[in-house]
Amino acid sequence: MTSDRPNLTAVPEELFDRVVSILEQARANVARSVNANMVMAYWLTGREIVLELQGGEERAEYGKRVVENLSARLTERYGKGFSVANLKNFRQFYQTYAERMCAIRYPSGRELMPAENRFLMCSAPARGFSPLLSWSHYRALMRVEDEKARAFYEHEAAECGWSKAQL
Repeated sequence: MTSDRPNLTAVPEELFDRVVSILEQARANVARSVNANMVMAYWLTGREIVLELQGGEERAEYGKRVVENLSARLTERYGKGFSVANLKNFRQFYQTYAERMCAIRYPSGRELMPAENRFLMCSAPARGFSPLLSWSHYRALMRVEDEKARAFYEHEAAECGWSKAQL
């Protein structure tokens, strides 16, 4: 009586290990790419909110309505993840790291602002966010008030592979 199941031992262990390694690396790269893109999206969203509220002269009631309405519309379109509290986190993220990205174009090459305002200019060299750190890492880091301490912990977390809990 023969089985329809393949003989799993017929695959050389070294081949299996190499293929597993390739697939695991690809999965890790995908996760880092998603994290990096979401961190960037949250920074850009925070920037948009700050720019809008500055345009509205940061009037408390105006700002509250803008954030609440934006939250409602984004939640309707994309589901959870865009609560008022999260949008405030995005805003704080941008404010904490406003100097981080010096020349970020809007996604998709769309012209969402007048040409003279398309870039955020700053005196510090352009520096991105580590693809090794997640949004949870940056949420923890932006609570560190001392800029030098925050930079130290960010560097150590990325270099040492710290989880958010370890950070």
